[in-house]
Amino acid sequence: MTTFNKEELLHLAGLAGLPLADHEIALFSEQIKAILAYVDQLNDVQIRTDIPPLRTDNVLREDSAERKANAAFLAQAPETEDGYFVVPKILDEK
Repeated sequence: MTTFNKEELLHLAGLAGLPLADHEIALFSEQIKAILAYVDQLNDVQIRTDIPPLRTDNVLREDSAERKANAAFLAQAPETEDGYFVVPKILDEK
């Protein structure tokens, strides 16, 4: 089990520039001890080693524009041009 003491807490508080009152030292020491005890539980986790590694090869396709919208969708749009939806410009060209 991981141990944590008052001196280590004061050192961390000093590094962070946090002044601590006496009652805060006791409170935070107990809270940090509880957190470290919880993290120590990770040592008990059983790790499976029989899982094959993930794919690392590139599975992305070439990016290309395709005309997918049909006339029914385009008819519902407030504005279209050459078979495309017209939307407000959001980026300024510089």
